[in-house]
Amino acid sequence: MKVNHTLQLATFFISMFMLTACGGSGDSTATPPVTPPVTVTPPVTTPVTVTPPVVTTPPAVTSQSLDGLWRTSCQASINLQSYDEQDTFNFKGNKRTTTKFFYQPNTNCKHSDEVLRMRENAKILVGAMVNPGSDTGHTKININPTKVILAPMNSTLTALLNNSGHTTNESIYNGYGQTNWKLFIWKNLSSIEAAKTNFKINQSAVLDIFQISEKMVEGATHKVLKLGAQEGNVDSDGRPLALADSITATMAKKTIETQTVQTAGLTGKWTYPCLVGGGSAYNTVKTSTLTFTGNKLITDIYIYYNTDNPQTICKGLPYYQVETEADIVVGKVINKGQATEHTQIGIKTTKVKIKIVDTLGGAFAYIFNISSLYNTRVTNLYYGYGLTDWQKEKWKDVSSAPEAIINLNIGTQVPDIFKISTATDGSKELKMGDYKGSFDIDGRAMSLEAQGAVL
Repeated sequence: MKVNHTLQLATFFISMFMLTACGGSGDSTATPPVTPPVTVTPPVTTPVTVTPPVVTTPPAVTSQSLDGLWRTSCQASINLQSYDEQDTFNFKGNKRTTTKFFYQPNTNCKHSDEVLRMRENAKILVGAMVNPGSDTGHTKININPTKVILAPMNSTLTALLNNSGHTTNESIYNGYGQTNWKLFIWKNLSSIEAAKTNFKINQSAVLDIFQISEKMVEGATHKVLKLGAQEGNVDSDGRPLALADSITATMAKKTIETQTVQTAGLTGKWTYPCLVGGGSAYNTVKTSTLTFTGNKLITDIYIYYNTDNPQTICKGLPYYQVETEADIVVGKVINKGQATEHTQIGIKTTKVKIKIVDTLGGAFAYIFNISSLYNTRVTNLYYGYGLTDWQKEKWKDVSSAPEAIINLNIGTQVPDIFKISTATDGSKELKMGDYKGSFDIDGRAMSLEAQGAVL
């Protein structure tokens, strides 16, 4: 370096000067002071630390990511032409229950206009993620259907299914040569060869893909599920490469508590008049009461024979009695001050028990003891559920029966609505959601029942 060179020259001349002084004439002249060499410290350079970019890896998608109930919107059916369709996908662990509801066209999938219902049980296996974090990112899934049941929901579809020529229809939802289809009764297709082929029952896995995202739906943020486009391009394994916009399901949102039962005016016992139907497979009527206390709801239902006589109807001993317990959450008021005002409510049934009261000479005990999924109408919510030893005046808890859990939504919060109004005589009337009407993407009724309960 230049600095070192300069220092070397300075040191050389100083040394020569000192030598001259020491070997001079020997006079007494003092030697001038020697200036010490200057040490120059080179500047210290601080090393630059380069921080690598942070790469965010999306969390792994597992079967638990799918857990819950997903519902599609009402739309024209691809599976059954000339009808509308709405589907639900209920994922739990490594299992999926798919229910397809088919309706008369242009009825907004109103339950009173339902024509056909299908339920499929399947095992699932979630695989690898593809392009995670991108708009086209998705996850592989294998679906193994294990069971398919079908039920006609009106007389027209019952006749079509019993028509052997209906098997030539392009739809896979046909009678499969069976001639004993009955209205509202499930039939298991899982052992019929043609049905096994069409629905892939216990065959090689159906290879599919799915994507879970979030978006605003009807003013609220929802989780959205898309499945693969089965009619599109596939990879070498036969798995769809793209997502299908036509198969989009939304996860039902739970009701968020915004007020108490007391502030909403629900506290007390509400009594319904004698009503036809009652969710029974027989010629029956019912009365029922709703008792709200704290955040609990106790519902008592009494099922009677329909005498068609105003003097005797809903009188005397009922066939049987149903008691349900539920946790409730009261949500926000919708359209406040308008004619369409109503309040959101979430109802989670936790317990259901049934007691036979009048056995009609042992007939009802016999009916409940032999009742099962395949000999009881879909519309009948209360029956033996495969349990035995039914006896008169003895309560039996059906809360753990698998089909009861599905039919009665035990353990799952069901979104509903209600409205309390005051009649001209000062009495208060409560109307809940109309279960025979239409439902939104959360499964919440979009209209109120025709006949309410009085406080």
